[in-house]
Amino acid sequence: FQEIIDNYTTDGYLMDYHYRRFYFNYDQLEDRAEFENLCDLVENIYSNEYLGKLLPKWNQGLAKQDSLSCIPLQRDFFHRFVRTSNVKTVVIISDAMRYEVGRQLYQKMMDNPKCTVKLHVMLSVLPSYTRLGMEALLPHKTLEITEDFKELADGKYAIDLVTREAVLHNYVPDSRCVSFDEIKNSRSVELRDLFTGQSVVYVYHDQIDNIGEHEENAVFEACEKAVQEIVALIQKVAASGNTYHFIVTADHGFIYKRDKVTASNKIGGLSDAERLVKRRYIISKQPITEDGVCNISLGYMLGNDDQRMISYPCSNSVF
Repeated sequence: FQEIIDNYTTDGYLMDYHYRRFYFNYDQLEDRAEFENLCDLVENIYSNEYLGKLLPKWNQGLAKQDSLSCIPLQRDFFHRFVRTSNVKTVVIISDAMRYEVGRQLYQKMMDNPKCTVKLHVMLSVLPSYTRLGMEALLPHKTLEITEDFKELADGKYAIDLVTREAVLHNYVPDSRCVSFDEIKNSRSVELRDLFTGQSVVYVYHDQIDNIGEHEENAVFEACEKAVQEIVALIQKVAASGNTYHFIVTADHGFIYKRDKVTASNKIGGLSDAERLVKRRYIISKQPITEDGVCNISLGYMLGNDDQRMISYPCSNSVF
């Protein structure tokens, strides 16, 4: 698993990056006829040669006994990266900013001579989705999913700015949770008031996930815009908020391919009142034993004693 992670973060991520850049530019062509054969070739290589081979190996690695010791865990984010800081810190959480998009942001910030930039990787929680990832990034002693499938950090259902800020206050009294739009539309004096006296500010940015949910084929354009918005946000807060330490992270990433999921890539017949069934994961008391399905303990992934199982496709299929 360590070898797979190292390979991806060294240069394997470039497959995802160039695939995204290809479609970002392809979608802006008025006449695509000349490039349709190339598009078919790109799609075939990416889906079959890349995702089709990498995802099963990734999931085999994740199932190994020591997999969670190979890489920092998202559920330890606050204690590893925020609590140890001795300066005012802004945490920008960009919904669905996967690693290769974060790498683009990293390169862009490296181009600024005023910035000192570091890049780290974390393993997200599983299942990997917005509400659970957002709670994992908050400070907490316990992280859990209830029997009625609510995500709790220290027993709190923190799903909006008010409830997330309440959890953050338990660990950092001088702290705030704000939306990206609130800062984007603030004047300089308002920004100074917002950041003055705060030790930690969590900023929630949802350009990628919000657009991807409503118009899937626009997700790559949203990635480009997200990078631009975060660079502008950092510059604005540094200039007007007297704050110079920023951590940019994500609640989860995403798997995307342009070709629609075919019937042969759908695992069906699994609906059950005692299960939580989503496209990319199922939570149930018993593992799903269908071909092409991986299973791992929910308690193992969240660091508790939950005996339920997370089931998820071993490759790029969906339920």
